[in-house]
Amino acid sequence: MAATGMISNQIHIHPNQRFEPSSEEYNKYNYYNSNGKTVPSNNARNTFAPSKSTLSPLSLPKMKIEQSLPVSPPQTPKPPSGCNKKQLTVSARHLENYNLHSTFASKYCIGEELGSGGFGFVISAIQKSTRREVAVKFIFREKVPAHAWANDTDLGMIPMEIYVLKNVKHPSIIAFLDAYQDARFFYLVMELHGTQWSAANPLLVSPEARLSKLAAVTDQQQNGSGMASLGPPTPPEEPNFPPIDENGQPRPNLLVRRTSCDLFECIEHHSKFSENLSKKIFRQIIECVSYLNDIGVCHRDIKDENIVIDNNYVVKLVDFGSAVILPRSNAIKPHYFDKFYGTISFASPEILLCKPYCAEPAEIWSLGILLYTVLTGEVPFNDPQQAISGPYAPPRVNCTQACLDLLERMLEKNPEKRATVAEVMDHPWFREN
Repeated sequence: MAATGMISNQIHIHPNQRFEPSSEEYNKYNYYNSNGKTVPSNNARNTFAPSKSTLSPLSLPKMKIEQSLPVSPPQTPKPPSGCNKKQLTVSARHLENYNLHSTFASKYCIGEELGSGGFGFVISAIQKSTRREVAVKFIFREKVPAHAWANDTDLGMIPMEIYVLKNVKHPSIIAFLDAYQDARFFYLVMELHGTQWSAANPLLVSPEARLSKLAAVTDQQQNGSGMASLGPPTPPEEPNFPPIDENGQPRPNLLVRRTSCDLFECIEHHSKFSENLSKKIFRQIIECVSYLNDIGVCHRDIKDENIVIDNNYVVKLVDFGSAVILPRSNAIKPHYFDKFYGTISFASPEILLCKPYCAEPAEIWSLGILLYTVLTGEVPFNDPQQAISGPYAPPRVNCTQACLDLLERMLEKNPEKRATVAEVMDHPWFREN
């Protein structure tokens, strides 16, 4: 893949970089998404002047959420003495001596850092009453762009990400659990899903490792060294909770950065997937996108880093920071956008050409990039110019004709001829065994 691509105004953008409003403070930290991926802060960024929009809340049941400011909040414990400030995680730097929302602090005990960046950071936490581990996204109030606010009937003006997650429910979307706010942060409490895709995780046993174990057993039997049994599969381990303090409560461990659980790391771990497994993964994603499309929500930043996945290959879509609610009249008259807040390597040709674009066809293109990556472990285009005018690289894996046809339909250069969400859902590939 080429190191850089050029979009407009002679601004050079890294292909994996996300377009987002920036500021001086934004550039101090790494780019963030809720899966913990970072792009070094010395990458150039494009700055857009966000525009205000009037949004109507979705017609879904209300949820009562506490939002009052803390009266006498507890302080976050200090990091160990002698710890260099530069060695602290982003969450540790921002929460050191910070007075957390009192109700949040009474219900949750913070744990390890999951991700960090310019708009906030994500940490794990344990719900004290149930011992359930959750994810908490701390969003800087001052960093929320003007276009990314929505008027909620319960909470008033809140970030679009919280608004969307609060009002949607789908098995392939990360579940909203709670929300709080104080003078500096919005707290978004979500379910914690996914497997840490690192070689050290005992839950990840590759087929090669299983074959090696079977060969060792066979050798033992042939050499008469005793009978050995593979035995039942190792049961999943309990979550690694932070240490318990003298009061029986988990102690925060913000100095630790946890390995990512996203599809990007999963692909790195496997190199690529079989077509059948790719279909299982992609079906969950397209059904989720179809659900969002039906209620007028477009994610606008679908990529492997915004999908968390566990060792059973159950996926959930996360990071709705770029999401938009489409006007009700969109089905009659398409709504065009002139600002892009997604990721360059997943951006459609019309976006790369800086043309006004419709969110839905652009989303289909991103899904085509995603399917190609899941199937092959590679990206279909080497640089933005090839994505604009060149053919995609033929997959270097065996694919059925139906699969190749679906890729062609999704990676159509002309957005008006590109497959719709409904056409993808109804494609013959999903009906094949």
